[in-house]
Amino acid sequence: MQSYVRRLLYLGAILAPVALCALLEHSKGQDRPSPAELFVDVTHPAGISWRHFNGESPDRLLIEAMGGGVAFLDFDQDGRLDIFLVNGGETPRGKSEAPVRNALYRNLGDGRFQDVAQRSSADHLSFYGMGVAVGDCDNDGFPDMFITGYPECALLHNNRNGTFTDITSKAGVRNGGRWAASAAWFDYDRDGFLDLVVCNYARFSLDNPKRCEYNGTPTYCEQKEYEGLPLTLYHNNGNGTFTDVSAKSGLEKQVGRALGVVSIDVDGDGWPDLFVARDASPNLLLINHHDGTFQDAAVDAEVAYDANGNAKAGMGVDAGDVNGDGRPDFVVTNFNDEYH
Repeated sequence: MQSYVRRLLYLGAILAPVALCALLEHSKGQDRPSPAELFVDVTHPAGISWRHFNGESPDRLLIEAMGGGVAFLDFDQDGRLDIFLVNGGETPRGKSEAPVRNALYRNLGDGRFQDVAQRSSADHLSFYGMGVAVGDCDNDGFPDMFITGYPECALLHNNRNGTFTDITSKAGVRNGGRWAASAAWFDYDRDGFLDLVVCNYARFSLDNPKRCEYNGTPTYCEQKEYEGLPLTLYHNNGNGTFTDVSAKSGLEKQVGRALGVVSIDVDGDGWPDLFVARDASPNLLLINHHDGTFQDAAVDAEVAYDANGNAKAGMGVDAGDVNGDGRPDFVVTNFNDEYH
């Protein structure tokens, strides 16, 4: 009931100034026409019918509560953005009637899309999929895809002919044994090759899952029941391989339940920094020291906790110059009843 009342008060706080502005406009004889519809759902006419499978089961495993990632990319370099959708996976008692497949929808240019995932060899994963980060990791002009998940990740190299090849093992970016939620490509040392940061969420096991109940009924455990994990940072060697520099960079010390990440130059020094949104763990603002190391400045910047000193349930994060002052601003999405 209290949550419902808070939402009504919040809604009232939003609507009150809107109503006042409308009244003032009307008093000036400046009645505005009804706003045009901005967005129309074109999923069905576009030919997109893919559905995500999360392995829901009576065990109520926390991983089931996570959605799949999506990316817009021009994988065939025809000038039109295509769509890649990451599927989840099966759990011990959550099986799919059909094979669990990703989708790669090629933009046909007439408002329609065609799923070419199987043809491109990007449809199947050997693990439970989570997110996707797109970047040209070998500077050949075609975007590659890094897919996060549990208990490993995958790097799909774009072959420039409409197909992808899994080069995870050769590249050395499997991130094995960890639950990776998201990732971001960025050239942290400015050597001309994209490096990779991976947001690892929590220690988790399908073989020995945590059990939680509410009034005798199995339920999803609170995220605080799970120990957080450190970030992973891979340095691009420029020859198709990567080196794990998590310890050297200091990111290995940043233990918590990381979910979202964005890279942008926060302090205007020309070097890319990182903002990491974390779930019931303080957010991170990792400043690049130009020497391969990072230092967290989130507490000083007042973005680690909320006004009451609590770590909120950060889900996703994005950056942009909202007010046009030349400096990046951030938006962080949080869980139920926590404002963004």
